[in-house]
Amino acid sequence: MPEPASILIVEDEEIVAMDIACQIERLGYHVSGTARSGEDACRAAADALPDLVLMDICIEGDVDGVAAAEQIRQNAGIPVVFLTAYSDGKTLERARVAEPYGYIVKPFDQRDLQTAIEIALYKGEADRQVRRSRDDLQAILDAQRHGTLMLDPQHNVAFASRSARKLLGLHAGDAPEGLVGKVLGLSTRQLGEFERMCAAAPEGRSKLPLALPGSAGSERRVEIEIADDPRDPARKILFLYDVSPLYELRRQLDAQSGMPGILGRCKAMRHVFQLIGELARVNSTVLIEGETGTGKELVARAIHQQSPRKQGPFVALNCAGLSEELAASQLFGHRRGSFTGAYDDQAGLFEAAGGGTLFLDEIGELPIRVQTSLLRVLEENAVLRLGESNLRPVDVRIIAATHRDLAGEVEAKRFRHDLFYRIRVARVNLPPLRERRDDLPLLARAFLAEHRAATGKEVEEISTDAMAVLLTYPWPGNVRELRNALEFAVICARGSLIRPEDLPPELLEVRAEAPSSEPAQDEPERIRTALERANGNRTRAAELLGISRATLYRRMRELGIEPS
Repeated sequence: MPEPASILIVEDEEIVAMDIACQIERLGYHVSGTARSGEDACRAAADALPDLVLMDICIEGDVDGVAAAEQIRQNAGIPVVFLTAYSDGKTLERARVAEPYGYIVKPFDQRDLQTAIEIALYKGEADRQVRRSRDDLQAILDAQRHGTLMLDPQHNVAFASRSARKLLGLHAGDAPEGLVGKVLGLSTRQLGEFERMCAAAPEGRSKLPLALPGSAGSERRVEIEIADDPRDPARKILFLYDVSPLYELRRQLDAQSGMPGILGRCKAMRHVFQLIGELARVNSTVLIEGETGTGKELVARAIHQQSPRKQGPFVALNCAGLSEELAASQLFGHRRGSFTGAYDDQAGLFEAAGGGTLFLDEIGELPIRVQTSLLRVLEENAVLRLGESNLRPVDVRIIAATHRDLAGEVEAKRFRHDLFYRIRVARVNLPPLRERRDDLPLLARAFLAEHRAATGKEVEEISTDAMAVLLTYPWPGNVRELRNALEFAVICARGSLIRPEDLPPELLEVRAEAPSSEPAQDEPERIRTALERANGNRTRAAELLGISRATLYRRMRELGIEPS
């Protein structure tokens, strides 16, 4: 049999207290004790921890029944039922402050007493279960590594887990108050993005990136996931994920994924980086081949910067569109009066690049006669200015670049074969961006950071849908076109995320005009393709898909895709 409920009686009239005690025991309850004053009642409740307190309002001492009931409720959480002869409005109003579990007006009969006690005990147990459930839930939320915020319909913060308070830089006992925008320190732009996310359907929401102030002036990177409260969709639950370690790891990986100005992790680019290091140690002439926008000048500069000539000048000339006279004057210099417009003596770029590197971009565009003079300079290490007869010695390394097929140009007699073999001592072939799509997320992040710094706009990430557009576009303009596309997107972005509608229209037109004979890949196929391209590395596959690794794992489970 369960033990009877224990009840503390607080009554300053001894005879009344004894009568109430007798009635309680006849009803089958246990009397844990009696008290005459509010002070005694608080001590007895703390010592005996009864299941219920029957409290008279007007009792001895400086602490009346209402004040004692408040202290007992706050300190011990024990339900209190008031027993009093006073039922006027003023007394009832005061009693309501103590949140009693019942109110019995004297005189009362035994049935009224039993009913009030049973209701109070039932309600007290129900409240204890609610508190236990609430405490259990809070313990679970506090144990999570991610933070949790609960918002009311007006987006005021109603609850914050321990991890959330820690992320927000609050002390353990502090509770954030006020609108979520103020609590999180959202800018006007970020707040607008947050409100748009809340108004969107759950399946259309993305995680919001946010930078919170950290210690010693550092930043803590947080991603916010927004969910509807299942009890009321107007209320929101925010999950805060501290992704600072991921950002730092990504920064370190990005720093190791190339050279200054050149990024890449694919096999072809790793080979390019190896060639750059090897060619920097020698003084041979180099020919860099690749489509427009692949970064030929960046490679040339990297070779120069790692070579013994790095203290010397790096001089670049784009040979495209130059007339024979202008090309010769630019390269070799001229003497005053050697041609119309030559008003002064002028050194050419060979002399200007003395001790350093001369980069000849689009060398295939040079006129044939200038090619002949260039060959002579390369063979004699001396330059003859236009209008002069004396050679001037030069110490220059030549790096040339072209997007043309120079071997085909030689066959068509538009490029001298002897110059071709002279400049092609060593060669570097840069792959087009469409053949190194694995590097696209890396490049996109780098350009996003660059344009964010240049524009001052708080654009932190590229949405999954926008990344999918970038990954499917053919990029005829290569890396240069990608860089310009990201600049356009940052300018157009209205929030902290770049969305498909922020991208240049030609990128969206290509996706919209995809031939119906080649239907777009469904999600399982796209995931399997990404896994194949990443050789089963799920972290790499997630990058290719533009999603987090956790999202990839979840979608693989949901779609029944087994890891290879």
